[in-house]
Amino acid sequence: MPALDTYAVRGVEGPAYKVGPRCSMPFCSRLAEHAHHIVRRSQLAGDYAWIEVEGLVLPNLAGLCVAHHDEITGSVGGHKAAVRLIEGKWWWCRLSPSASPLPVSALDPQPPTPEELAPQAAGHTQESDTCPFCGQARRRRPLPRAGGRRRRKSWTIQVPDDLAEDGAELLDVLIDDLALVIGVEPNATGRYYVVLPTLYLAVQNKQAFVENLQGAGG
Repeated sequence: MPALDTYAVRGVEGPAYKVGPRCSMPFCSRLAEHAHHIVRRSQLAGDYAWIEVEGLVLPNLAGLCVAHHDEITGSVGGHKAAVRLIEGKWWWCRLSPSASPLPVSALDPQPPTPEELAPQAAGHTQESDTCPFCGQARRRRPLPRAGGRRRRKSWTIQVPDDLAEDGAELLDVLIDDLALVIGVEPNATGRYYVVLPTLYLAVQNKQAFVENLQGAGG
């Protein structure tokens, strides 16, 4: 499964960077022992840590543990996962022979961007630094803390609760079932990563989704 929906991609030179220390597959806490090339070296005709897609420079290395690297390369049990670009971020996706790739969650941690590496490459302490790619001055932004916890908030939904239907129980059963397929722990945080890709897949396939709801998509 290619990482991009276009072949208009080329390898470009840029500053070296390290991946890890933790596996980028969401919910995995193992060490990143492999630096995975998101776009294959054979496609780029070289070992590039950066790629350019339609004028946009993107990182091409993601840290993965051995097990999750095998899921992407297919060396054990066939291809089970892929890293795909979605709205400017690299996402971990589950693969199925009978369906489109199912986005699970954005890689965590994400590979560094040129803007994040610019202050390190320039080695300056003033308010702006020079981007190592385009040479333009950029205002410094604080770098995200490696492995830092993301802020959370609750999002509630009202469900039926009467003799005819127990909405909470129905949702629990469906989410628990999908969580096993996706490989997510169905706790308070993990449920988000079940609901989000499910809704995303429905949005990406609106017509088929509506037809199935109406009993005509069969």
